[in-house]
Order: sequence, then structure tokens, then C-alpha cells
Amino acid sequence: MDILSLKTSTGNLFRKPEMNWGILGTARISEQMIPALKAVKHNHVIAVASRDLTRARQFADKMQVPVAYSSYEELLADPTVHAVYIPLTNNEHKPWTIKALQAGKHVLVEKPFALNADEAQEMVGIAHEKGLVLMEGFSYRFHSRMPKVFDILRKGELGKLRFLYCSFSFSLENPDDFRLVPSLGGGALYDLGCYCVDFQRLAVEREPESVQARYHLGGSGVDLQMQVTLDFGNQIYGNFDVAFNAIHQNIVRIVGSEAVMTVDWPFSSSNKSVSMLIEKGEAVQKVSYRPENDYKNMAEHFYEVVIKKEIALYPLAGSVKTMEVIDAIFESAADNGKLVSLK
Repeated sequence: MDILSLKTSTGNLFRKPEMNWGILGTARISEQMIPALKAVKHNHVIAVASRDLTRARQFADKMQVPVAYSSYEELLADPTVHAVYIPLTNNEHKPWTIKALQAGKHVLVEKPFALNADEAQEMVGIAHEKGLVLMEGFSYRFHSRMPKVFDILRKGELGKLRFLYCSFSFSLENPDDFRLVPSLGGGALYDLGCYCVDFQRLAVEREPESVQARYHLGGSGVDLQMQVTLDFGNQIYGNFDVAFNAIHQNIVRIVGSEAVMTVDWPFSSSNKSVSMLIEKGEAVQKVSYRPENDYKNMAEHFYEVVIKKEIALYPLAGSVKTMEVIDAIFESAADNGKLVSLK
């Protein structure tokens, strides 16, 4: 039976359809995403796949998922799976997103969406061709604080926008971490910088006109440290720094002609008490937010887009644009900070 045509036992009233999820891989992030999916009404995680059946079974047992598959292909062939979550290494986002779409599954793929803009555009094209929902897993967007941040900027409550600054870093000490492997799409820009690019594009509501970047490469060949400037035109500059070789930092600061806004824990606020601070001269306004599960919020929105055909809050064109900016950042950094135009 089609999941969109389920009825109650009365035969007269419609109820919301059930949506069954499959998880590709056993990545750590899935340990946060699976409970979030289960917490959404009418959503069920019914299968997990790994290239190793023992690992899949152990992970499935740990997360209380009923079915374990020894390959991603087996999971995608399961007709009872309606949507898949893809938390694989960055280099596998494009191929498995495309395979999942071709198998008729809706897809929630972890950030970064792809490795470059060409990959992103191909993924989006196939989603449109198949008429399926594809979404990038930026859970931070779905914390209730973020719409308020963007609304304040849109209304000009800080005055004219001048500077945006993001800093996101932590010390990556495991030498075997996939984020240190170039062929797997490792590096600080892909892992952390994608948040900063995405946030600044959304905050300014326009695309940067040019970028400049410097980076420090580690021994494995990935960017351990990156400093970036985005020129959005109209006297608006975005700056951000990301690193795997610095103390933990996760903050946004936005400077206008009349006030300054500071947002703590902007990119990993799930289940934390967080705040938003606005300073205007001597006046200080602080808004505190209780812990909330932004993974669950994202899963709820995904469900509504699939089932109710709601318009996605964040169009896929934005994921392509973010990758275009990241492409330009890499180009600049590789050429010793050359100014790269995006016009």
C-alpha cells in the first residue's frame, strides 16, 4: 500500500502515514539521529546497513533497530524503507545519495552536501527528476533560535549589516580519524567551515562576490586550519576561522551599524541551554533558550515535506551555492590567498 494512502480502521478518516527509515552506515552521528527520528510521530527506524554484517547487527542491537543488512544495496532494495539517512564519509555522499534516489527513497544526507558544486548539482538534478525529497542535514538551522536570528537581521534591528564572524574549532587528536584523510573528503573546511558558509549566506541573504582564504595543511594533506574572508558587497564582510588544531570554539558574532549580536553554540546546540545576546550601547538584551533537540526538529520538517508536500525551508539551490563558495575558498587557499571572484 502506498504510504500516502493509509486510512484509519473506520475507512472514513485519514491519518498521517507512517514513514520507515533506513540508515546507511554506523557513523557516530547516527547515535544522535536515530533517537531523534524515533521521537517523531509516525517515523520508524527499521533497518541499518554496514559493509560488515557483524558490525551492522551490533549497531542495530545497540540502537534497537530491528533489521541489519550487510550492504547498502540490500537496504536500498528493501521496499518497506521509504527514506534513508546518509551519514557516510564526505566522499560517499554523492554516490549513495544518487543510488538511494534511483531506488525511490527520500534522502537526508549529512553535511557537507557534496565535495563540490558539480556533485551537488547532479544530486539535486536527480532528486528533481525522481520527484523525491532530498535535504542536507544541517540540524543547526532547525533550532528555534535560528529563525529569530535571521528575522532580527532581516528587520534591520542591528542597523546596517557590516561584519559577520564565525569561529568553529576543536582539537582532533585521533590520528586515524577519517577527517584527516584527503580521499575521504577530510579537512576542517568540509567538516566545520561548511556551517560558517551556510550560516553567513543565510544571514546576509545574498551570495558573496569574492573570497580570500589561507590554510595550514597537516601531514596527511588535509586543511587543519583555515581562515576565510567573504565579501558580500554593500560594505558587508564575512570572516570565519575553523580548525582541528585549536581549543574548542563555537560562536557567531554579528556587527551592525547600531548593535552587535552574539550567538553561543550556534552549530552544535542540540540539548544545550543556549542564548542570544544583543548589545546596543549600554543596553544589553539576553534571550535564553532551554535545551531542545534540533535533530528531531529537522526530522519533523523532513516528514512534513515528504508527507504534506510542505515547501522546504531551505531550498536545495542553497546547498549548491554553498558548495560553489567552498570551491572558491579551496581555490584561493591553494593559491596563497588569491582573491577569487564569484560574480
